[in-house]
Amino acid sequence: MFHTFPISKEHREVSYQYLNFSDGAAAAEGKWASGPTPDGKGEFSYHDGPTTSAPMPPATQPDVNLHGTMPLSKGPIAKAAGAVKDALT
Repeated sequence: MFHTFPISKEHREVSYQYLNFSDGAAAAEGKWASGPTPDGKGEFSYHDGPTTSAPMPPATQPDVNLHGTMPLSKGPIAKAAGAVKDALT
């Protein structure tokens, strides 16, 4: 297996954790949630949600033009409005 990141710098204690953020526990039944890993270097473990208590960062206001879901948001005025909104929050 080709690694693009040195394994020595990897946080091995969380490398094979599956953190379920979905509704329900059906994901726990997948082969990605328990058992040996394909690389043979660990065991998958399933966790119903996050395993740490780190605080979540504040939400940001994404650029509405990224996904093109709001046709009225095109142009420099909408971009400037988004930049002002981000600066104020």
